[in-house]
Parts: sequence; C-alpha cells; structure tokens
Amino acid sequence: MLEISWIILFMFLWFNTDFVISYSKVFRLQNKFKISDWEKYRQTNPRIKYLEYLRLKHTNFFTKLISCKPCLNFWICLVICLLFGTIFLFPLYYLASYLIYTIINKFIL
Repeated sequence: MLEISWIILFMFLWFNTDFVISYSKVFRLQNKFKISDWEKYRQTNPRIKYLEYLRLKHTNFFTKLISCKPCLNFWICLVICLLFGTIFLFPLYYLASYLIYTIINKFIL
C-alpha cells in the first residue's frame, strides 16, 4: 500500500503547503502558473489562497479539478492504478487515501 502513502503525500503538499508557489519561482514558472497575477491580486485581497484565486479568476475544468480535494484524489488514484496495473484496487486506494488525508488535516494540522 505504498501507493496510498504517495497519494496522501501529494495531496498534503498540494493543499497544505506552498511548494507549487516556491518551486515555480525557483524554476521561473510564475507566469505559467499565474503566481505573479495571484500576488498582485493578494495586495487587495490578502486572505485569498492560491487555489481559491485560480478557482475564482481562471475558471475551467482543470482549475476546478486541482482545487477540489475529492476530485484531485480521484484522478491521482486512477492514474496510479493505471500505471501500476492495479485498477481493481482503485476503490481501496481512493477511500483509504482520502480518509487518511482528511484525518491528518483534522487532527494533526
């Protein structure tokens, strides 16, 4: 069940840290990820988070997907299952990874 751990790690990094913002600056991808636009917008709305900004200002299927925890978890699990040929374990991966991620968010953070 190592795959579940990787899914949880990705979800944690994506939703609970600013690694996307930091690394996009390191690799000079701010424009690609709309980081500069978000930082300008934050000057007038300092409480808005990056994913909220994307959902608000750049509405499309992809931004909705990456800002929705159950949705992103679904697609990550599906990709992992297809890559490792374990599609029959998809329900287990999805439910276990989302449950553990939610518990971590609730009790640890």
